[in-house]
This record gives sequence, C-alpha cells and structure tokens, in this order.
Amino acid sequence: MASTPGGVESVPVVEAAVARLGECLRARDVAAAIGCFVSDGALYGDDVGEHAHGAEEMEWFFAELFEEDFTLAWELGETWARHRGDLVWFVCGAEVVVRSDEGWEDRAPFQVSGVLRATGGGWRFELFNASQPARRTDSLLAG
Repeated sequence: MASTPGGVESVPVVEAAVARLGECLRARDVAAAIGCFVSDGALYGDDVGEHAHGAEEMEWFFAELFEEDFTLAWELGETWARHRGDLVWFVCGAEVVVRSDEGWEDRAPFQVSGVLRATGGGWRFELFNASQPARRTDSLLAG
C-alpha cells in the first residue's frame, strides 16, 4: 500500500475521513460536517439534484438534511485508494446505515468515492460522492 505525506497509509486516511463525516452527520452538526471539506469542496448524493459546492451551499444542504427524522453514516467495505502529493483519491464498497429518531435502523448497499486533501487541519474532502448502486435491469440505457 502506498503511503501518503507523513507516512500515513491511504486506506486508513479514507476510513478515518469517512468515519469523521459520519459522526458529524449523526450529531447533526452543520459546522462540523462543513469542516470535513475544503472551503470550495463538493458533495454529491444519490438523488437527482442532491449536491452542494462550497461552504455556503453545504450549509444549506446539511441544515436541510438534518431536518429529516433520521441520520445516516457509512460502513466501508473494500476500499481502493491511491495518493499523489497531498491528495488521496478513493472508491469504496459500503453500506449506508440509516437510523431513525424512533429507533429503527436500516442498511443498504452503497458506493462512496472522493478526493481528500491534506490540510493544516487534517484530511478534508475536495469531493465526496455517495450513491446507491443501480439494480440491473433488462433495458438498455444507451443504444
């Protein structure tokens, strides 16, 4: 496994960054969630139009997400990560873990990917993408 700046391995960097973001989402902490990203970072979810670019859009995105009656985080599976300089890019098989305020929990297969940058405040997302894999269908998307 290739090491990143400071001798840190790429996969543990990814695991720690995704776990930190999940903790912020569970706590419904807008400022802390935004702090997981560089100031002009981007995030994409799996719904149409579910994205935010930069701290201002992320503030709105997270505030709206935290109004829901559930929280979410991810448990990572197989992770592929590489680095160059102060960047780590990755893709992971994962499960999204949804917990309701009423106490139920649900899980679904997900894929997460992104780019992390080493900053004075630790590793922060330049890009974070989380999506539920599409189920196979018999119809062609392009012909």
